[in-house]
Amino acid sequence: MRTLTLVGAISVALAVVLMATGCSKKEAKPADQSAAAAPAPEAAAPAAVAITAAADANAGATVYSTYCVTCHGAKGQGDGVAAAALNPKPADFAAGAFRYDANGNGAPGDVDDIKAVVHDGAAKHGGSPLMAPWPMLSADQLQAVAEHVKSLHGG
Repeated sequence: MRTLTLVGAISVALAVVLMATGCSKKEAKPADQSAAAAPAPEAAAPAAVAITAAADANAGATVYSTYCVTCHGAKGQGDGVAAAALNPKPADFAAGAFRYDANGNGAPGDVDDIKAVVHDGAAKHGGSPLMAPWPMLSADQLQAVAEHVKSLHGG
């Protein structure tokens, strides 16, 4: 019994360390640092340097690798380095295991559902509090990462 308690405590400590280092809410950086450093035109707003799917074909992968890969894994199979310590386990996007119908249209896992769950966290949509909200992502970043997540299943 004592061994199980020690193993449980180690698992929890590992999960906390992994989440603190890999799943922490980091500031997203533009994929092209030189674009952010270039002088902006007079009318340009901060959104002018935001990552957009149209401007950067890898924008979704960049956001995914920053915020999602630690739990969901590089290929979206729910096998990231923190996954072993999590219960429930992260969704396997490659298998199409989309759990939430955030927009209520009867089709869990469409791009709008993914955007809502990423922005709000899964708990707001009846799921696990382990799926953290990422409200600091811009609309363009949410769109890009949702399309990337959807592409991990092939559509």
